[in-house]
Amino acid sequence: MTKTQWFQNVSVETGFINEKGYVNRAKLETKHLQVQDGKIIKIVAGELPATAGEEVIDMKGQLILPGLVEKHCHLDKTKLGTDFEPVSPAKNIVERFESEISQLNALKIAPEKRTEALLDIEIDHGVSFFRSHVDVEPACGLDYLENVKRAIQKYKHPIGYELIAFPQHGFLRSESQSLVRQALENGATIIGGVDPYTLDQDYKKSLEQTFEIAAEYQAGIDLHVHDRDEAGKATIKEIIRLTKAYNWQDKVSISHAFGLNDFTGEERKTVFQALADEKIHIISSIPITPNTIPPLVELQSYGVPVHIGCDNVYDSWSAYGDGNIQEKLARYGELFGIKTLEGMTASLGLVTNGITTLNPAGEPAWPFEGAEATFLFTKANSSAEFVARQTGVTHSYYQGEKIK
Repeated sequence: MTKTQWFQNVSVETGFINEKGYVNRAKLETKHLQVQDGKIIKIVAGELPATAGEEVIDMKGQLILPGLVEKHCHLDKTKLGTDFEPVSPAKNIVERFESEISQLNALKIAPEKRTEALLDIEIDHGVSFFRSHVDVEPACGLDYLENVKRAIQKYKHPIGYELIAFPQHGFLRSESQSLVRQALENGATIIGGVDPYTLDQDYKKSLEQTFEIAAEYQAGIDLHVHDRDEAGKATIKEIIRLTKAYNWQDKVSISHAFGLNDFTGEERKTVFQALADEKIHIISSIPITPNTIPPLVELQSYGVPVHIGCDNVYDSWSAYGDGNIQEKLARYGELFGIKTLEGMTASLGLVTNGITTLNPAGEPAWPFEGAEATFLFTKANSSAEFVARQTGVTHSYYQGEKIK
């Protein structure tokens, strides 16, 4: 049976207002939105049309914003719900990930419950779509992937998601090629990886095999690249080369990408333009360690797609992290000096897959008829206020289904 709803008295941003010699607030208009089969099918102003028994939800002037996207999380790793412990000592990344599996397997709370706890927290802050890396290597096989799939399937609300087959112990180092293929045949749609230069010792072979499998399965690619200096630069340039060679534009992401800081002069311009030309996405968890976060604003000036994710939320890698994507976005604004209302409005796109209510010229861009009915409501008076003040999310919907 077709489900039709009207969202009445919704505030929609329709422009910028300049009253003081600069843009100081957003123009709001009251609209009514009709939703059917997960889509916004009609947007009207004035009187609410006759509803013929359809459900009517009065939003009482609350602002509608696009649903938030968690672009980098690890639903299999969190220790939420367990007694607090700091992270155990580790001399290096290898020692850290080799100790992680035994630590997670020893926890008294079931993996599905820990995943559910993280979903709860992020949804409370407006997230309705999750991209999660899930460990896939001989030490855990496909167990963690199956755990996460079960947790999502049993979850109390419908959510959007995509799962990444993540050979954290090194794609070549752990000989995970077969397991990655199995993961792609069992629910994963993206291939992950981590620091092929330092972990696999043969970054060209590692990346070539990654792209080969991606092409075979028509899968996306999302690689952790923490490496700096020559290791990071060489890895990034090889990813660019392979993206072009395989025609894999708009299907490749680099998470963290700290090495982008190490390009200088003409090479920096060339690499940043190539990232934009090949539509390679950069995903950051907004680290505060000095000289670590990639130059995200500069990258956007070239046209590089940029996204934000929470990454670690109380796990074997960090005792910190609260699953608040709004806090990450506000931190981005502070670190990069985003002070104008126009800039803060645009920055919302970093947590919505690029969807913003207004375009750079201040013209309405969203919502529109035909758009997916994935949105949230807030008492903020603008996107900018929501970003800067981390205004609470009162309600949220995924494809027309209420999730908060």
